Amino acid sequence: MLIRKLLLTSSMIIILAAIQHAQAHTVLEVPQITEQKRSSNNIVIGHGCGESPVIGTSVVIPDGIDSTITTGTTQAGGTDPYTGTLSNFINWGNAIQLLQNRSVFSEQNEKTDSLGNVVGFWSGGGKGVAANLNAYIPFTISALFVEPSSCAKSVRFDVAIVDVCKITPITDINDDTAVSLWTPAVGSKYDGVEGGHAFNSPAFLTINRDLTVNPLPETCGEGLHVYVRPSAAQIDRDMPIIFDGTQIWPQP
Repeated sequence: MLIRKLLLTSSMIIILAAIQHAQAHTVLEVPQITEQKRSSNNIVIGHGCGESPVIGTSVVIPDGIDSTITTGTTQAGGTDPYTGTLSNFINWGNAIQLLQNRSVFSEQNEKTDSLGNVVGFWSGGGKGVAANLNAYIPFTISALFVEPSSCAKSVRFDVAIVDVCKITPITDINDDTAVSLWTPAVGSKYDGVEGGHAFNSPAFLTINRDLTVNPLPETCGEGLHVYVRPSAAQIDRDMPIIFDGTQIWPQP
């Protein structure tokens, strides 16, 4: 009986440690949603930079145009490059809208491309988030529709997020001290250093096909999982925080 209790206690410790580790990352509160339904979500800020509080956060969402698309047969990740357009799989584009909420930061705004499409957002200012606490940054996602004729079973987007703890030039955005980088490693200025605590650890947003109302074509077999990553050029372009026409982070 004692051995069994010890084993159960050890198992619980391992499970709790895993949960705490997962919660330490900055992630989406709801990482998977079903197509054809408008939904609300949150960026969940996991922790500060050491003992430094988070004073702002910057988010870049793949635009689906200047993005890398791969496919695969498992949810572990796609290895087969796809050279067609994302619209062959899903009606992506201007699907995200930031919700106004000044309970965490005093200022916020969306980031848009040359056509006015939302490609990210930022929040900052005010007291910020204590290093040992979590915080929610709310946003909505429009109803998305998986292309019926495609073999897409799911479409996963890599969302690049930087939690800012110190305002510095781009050359000094040291991961763990000035920022926490939750970004895909695509060759951008915000990749971080390989071996860092969160290297190549973006947040994920997966849109799952509703197989009941939108079944796969018979020729698709088990279907494909589609993966979309923002390009280095898009992250470098859209990650900076612009406030009243002036770039405030990173320092120019």
